Amino acid sequence: MNQMKIALAICAALMLIITIPAASAITVDGDKSTDEWNDNWSYGQINGTGYDIYNTGDRLEIRQGAFGQDTTTWYEEDPKNDSGTSHNESMAQLGDSSGYDIKQIYGHYDVVNDTLYGMSTVYGIPGDLDGDGSISTDCDNYGDCVGDVGPAGTGMGDLETWKIRISQDGNPTVTLRIKNNNWTVDEGPLGYDDVEAAFSPTEDGVYEISISGVSEIWDVGPCQPDLKVEVYAGGLDDGPGEDTATAFIRLPCPDIMIEKSTNGEDADIPTGPFISVGDEVTWTYNVTNTGDVPLNNIVVTDDQGVVVDCPKTTLNVSESMICTAVGTAEEGQYANIGNVTGEFGIIVVNDSDPSHYFGVNSSIDIEKATNGVDADDPTGPYVTVGGDVVWTYNVTNTGNVNLTDIVVQDNMGVTPAYISGDTNSDNILQTDEVWMYNATGVAEEGQYAN
Repeated sequence: MNQMKIALAICAALMLIITIPAASAITVDGDKSTDEWNDNWSYGQINGTGYDIYNTGDRLEIRQGAFGQDTTTWYEEDPKNDSGTSHNESMAQLGDSSGYDIKQIYGHYDVVNDTLYGMSTVYGIPGDLDGDGSISTDCDNYGDCVGDVGPAGTGMGDLETWKIRISQDGNPTVTLRIKNNNWTVDEGPLGYDDVEAAFSPTEDGVYEISISGVSEIWDVGPCQPDLKVEVYAGGLDDGPGEDTATAFIRLPCPDIMIEKSTNGEDADIPTGPFISVGDEVTWTYNVTNTGDVPLNNIVVTDDQGVVVDCPKTTLNVSESMICTAVGTAEEGQYANIGNVTGEFGIIVVNDSDPSHYFGVNSSIDIEKATNGVDADDPTGPYVTVGGDVVWTYNVTNTGNVNLTDIVVQDNMGVTPAYISGDTNSDNILQTDEVWMYNATGVAEEGQYAN
C-alpha cells in the first residue's frame, strides 16, 4: 500500500508538480528530509469524494484485494480494520493502524531529468507478518500460523511486498515488485537500473521511489491519454487481506487563445474598419487561458512593433484579460498580427490572430471647361453675346476609397447634369472612374466667371 500511494503521488500530482520548484533535490534514501518534499505535492485519501474509479479524474480510491482479487468494494478512505477475521489490523503499536495502511503520499515529476519521484508515509511499520516476533519468517497463512499480523518495532519485514502497475492507452504496461528494498520488473520495458527505492523503518514510516526514462515508455506530454496507476501493498503477493488503490491521472493540457480587434472590430480579414489617416487606432488583445492548468509568464507582442500593454502575466483556467495598444492610422491597407505565449512549467503554448484596417485618404477633383477650354484664368474663350456656352465638369476620385452621394453645383445657378463615367451604374465614384457633367447657357457681354 505504500507503493500504492507512491505511484499515485508520482502521477496524481503531475499537474501541480511541474510548476512548483523543489526546495532541494530529492534523494531516494527513505528519509523525508527537511524541505525535500513540497506539501503541494501531497495526495491524500480524503481526496476521494465523488470519484469514479472507472473514469478519468485525479482522485484516489482504495479497495480490498490485490491485483487479481478485485472485491469491487472501494473506499474514499481506508477503513483500516478491513482485513477479515484472520488478519487483525488493530494490533498496531507504532501507528493508528497496521503498517499496511497509507497515511499520505507525495509525488513529483522532474521533467528536466524525465524522472518520476514518489514518497509515502504509513501508519506504523509493516514488520511481523505472522506474529512470532520476527520480521524474517514466513508461512502459508499468516493469520493462522503463530499469531495475528501486527507491526514489528524493529524495522520493515523482509517479506513485505509493494507492487506498482502503470498503464496508458496505446503504450506498454509496466509492473514493478518491490521487496526488502530491492525490486524486479515483472512486466514491461522498464529496466532494473531505471528504478530506485528505499524504506525508512521509523515510527512514521517513509518509502521513496524514483522511475527514470518515463517519456520513453509513456506519453507524458501535454494533452496525452490518462495514466492508470494501480498500487498494491501487503505481506502477500495476491492476498485477500491486502489493499490496492487505483487512480486515473489526467495529464496537463495547457492552451491559450488570443483574439485581436481594431477599433472594436474583429477584423481577421481585410479590409477591416475604415480609419482616416492620422486618426488614433486602438488595438485590443483578448487573451484567454483555454487549457486546464494555470499559465505563467504570459507575453503579448505585435509583429509590427506596436507596444502592447497587459494588466498581468498570469491566468487561471478559463480566465481572460484585455491587453491594449495604440497607434496612428497610416494610408492604405494595414495588417498586423497579435501573438501570445504562456508557460506551464517548461511547456510553452502560443497563439496568434491577425487584424486589419484601411487608412482612408479621401479626396476628389473637379476640372471645369468652357466650350472645351480649361479656362481657369481670364479671359477664357471669346463667345459672341447671345451665343451658346457649354460647360463640362470632369469629376475624378483622387483618393484611395470609393465615394458616394456625388453632387456637382455651379455658383452661378446653372445646373450641371450627369452625362457619363459610372461604368457599372452603381452611383459610386470609384477610384478608377471619371464622371462627366455638363451645363449650358447663353453668353453675356463682358468677362464672365463661374
